[in-house]
Amino acid sequence: MENSVAESTQPDLRLKWDVFLSFRGADTRNAFIGPLYDELQSKGVRAFLDNDGMNRGDQISPSLLAAIEDSAVAIVVISPDYAGSHWCLEELAKICECTKLILPVFYGVRASDVRHQRGPFEGAFERHVKRFGDARVSAWRAAMRKAGGVSGWNFRGQDDQREMSLLIQGLVHRIMDELNNVPLHVAPLLVGLDSRIEQLLASLSVKSGGVRFLGLHGFGGVGKTTLAKALYNKLVVHFEKRSFVADIREAFLRSGGLISLQDKILRDLSPDMPPSNDLGSSKNSIKHALNETRVLLVLDDVDDAGQLDALISGKEWFHEGSRVIITTRNREALAARNYAIEPYEVRELSFEDALRLFSYHALKREKPTEEFMELSKQIVSLAGKLPLALEVFGSFLVDKRRKTEWEGAVQKLKQIRPYNLQDTLKISYEGLDEETKCMFLDAACLFARSHMTREEAIEIWEGCGFKAEIGLRVLVSRSLIKIWKDDDTLWMHDQLRDMGREIVLLESARDPGTRSRLWDRKEIMAVFKDGSGTRNIEGIVLDYQHKPFATDPSSERLSRDNFMRTPNLASAIQCLQEKFRIFFDFGAERENEEVLRAEYFKLIINLRLLQINHAKLEGKFKFLPQSLKWLQWKECPLTILPPDFCPRGLAVLDLANSKIERLWKADRNKVRRGLGRSNDTITYVSILFHIQLLSCLFF
Repeated sequence: MENSVAESTQPDLRLKWDVFLSFRGADTRNAFIGPLYDELQSKGVRAFLDNDGMNRGDQISPSLLAAIEDSAVAIVVISPDYAGSHWCLEELAKICECTKLILPVFYGVRASDVRHQRGPFEGAFERHVKRFGDARVSAWRAAMRKAGGVSGWNFRGQDDQREMSLLIQGLVHRIMDELNNVPLHVAPLLVGLDSRIEQLLASLSVKSGGVRFLGLHGFGGVGKTTLAKALYNKLVVHFEKRSFVADIREAFLRSGGLISLQDKILRDLSPDMPPSNDLGSSKNSIKHALNETRVLLVLDDVDDAGQLDALISGKEWFHEGSRVIITTRNREALAARNYAIEPYEVRELSFEDALRLFSYHALKREKPTEEFMELSKQIVSLAGKLPLALEVFGSFLVDKRRKTEWEGAVQKLKQIRPYNLQDTLKISYEGLDEETKCMFLDAACLFARSHMTREEAIEIWEGCGFKAEIGLRVLVSRSLIKIWKDDDTLWMHDQLRDMGREIVLLESARDPGTRSRLWDRKEIMAVFKDGSGTRNIEGIVLDYQHKPFATDPSSERLSRDNFMRTPNLASAIQCLQEKFRIFFDFGAERENEEVLRAEYFKLIINLRLLQINHAKLEGKFKFLPQSLKWLQWKECPLTILPPDFCPRGLAVLDLANSKIERLWKADRNKVRRGLGRSNDTITYVSILFHIQLLSCLFF
């Protein structure tokens, strides 16, 4: 995924909160807000609920102000006592100031009284004027007028449970509709995008008929995804159905990747459609969804035309007025004749915009100071005016204030070939201390696509003896790692991930067993079977997850005639490739590879990090290294861990969705029951046993 053009610490995602709830706690919290909040939570809506209630001082807290700014929608429940609280009025004024969408609920009051501050509100405002003065209260009156002028929901009182239930259902339904229209969060400083967006909006001409395809192509780090997201934000309000599908190239490299992408499109366009493990069935469902209504579809980081054919097959699938935006590093992926894709090359920034962006990251100002102006210009030229390089290199220099340090950085850049992005990024890596370098390589090689939260990563690295909080803070400040805003997970630009993996590959080009980290399944199995593992290996990620394909409902066989009748030959080939790859990866080699032998780890005595999700591990568990700090074994098939498994330094044991019923045979070690049962198998969202617990279990 392309990085944001100018982003300091957060990647491009939605706002932190979907809904901010504003209400007067005394008369609505238990009767109405509680059930509403529970219903929102059950639908996966991230609602901010202030748990302090009425226990506040005179000033609204900074955390509440931040929550309002970071919310997409505000539900304002205006009850008779609402205006009696000056902090409720302060909240409402802030909501109006941020131009948030307001969904008012008139709880036992009339909208006209809210607009004119009459009835139950008149006395409250008179008291506020005496205490706070006309100037401050006038802003509150303006906010009440605005809220009272919005078409909202009327609720007579808490005694009518049926009415309240219908009201909550209506609110939640409206929220779900609105959230589909919430733009993707992009960086605070979008340098050089305005003119491009205007040009591309004219090209897409959303108000005209027909089906139009736009292809954004360019090399990695130039800002294709940022541009696509900015376009999406401009267009989304014009379409009833929309979908932004990211990381397509990466998904196709994983087993079951095509199915996961199909599921993503179907979830966005037809949320009531149940997921399917069958390629043909899912594809037919996508065809129906695309043909049903106008859609806005963004396919991000497509690698070749075959991937397009596997997902959408052709222009004729789309309803009149639909728009499709594709980003790719490979212009040839846009050449397929059955789409008529209009290509647009995303080029590097102009020199002025690049200088501004670099200064933003390196000096926290839009224009370099006179002292650093000439050096800044040299760096911008040498970095190729690429947004990702300017962000990372600027972040590298942000704490360096001596000209000699900048001059040294310029000399390093001069040794790099023009437009060699990864070597430019590597300069920032080389400026880290050894421990932080180790954390970066762990993230790039082992954690980058695991959706690991910040807290989980901290626990693992602290278990390894690292100063994890400090190290992660450095990596984030250098723009080498980002923390996703909505769920606190680690995220890394694929160019940075590839740079980290290249560093590890260069440790030993021909002998994987002597490298520090292994993530390629074929290389790992070769190391295991050859017995070529060494004490150099610190981390292994081996995930056997796959989705078996269900039988096609029509029970058609993949015969030669069926294949030849497929209207789109490239699409048929892509489906066959996916089926054959899964067959060979998880069929012919399944018996040899999915069953691991504990003896494989006998020589890998310094292994810190191990992921063996969905695998069967047999043999003498005593051969698992004592050095293990993190073991992730999702869907572990065992019911009890063997007694000879005793890694005394283990910091985190992750047995999510496993059959484990107890850790060891002693009753006192019985695993506490998870969230439910399915076919007499205990299921878990996450079970993380920390070092303090493990110490009492082992002795």
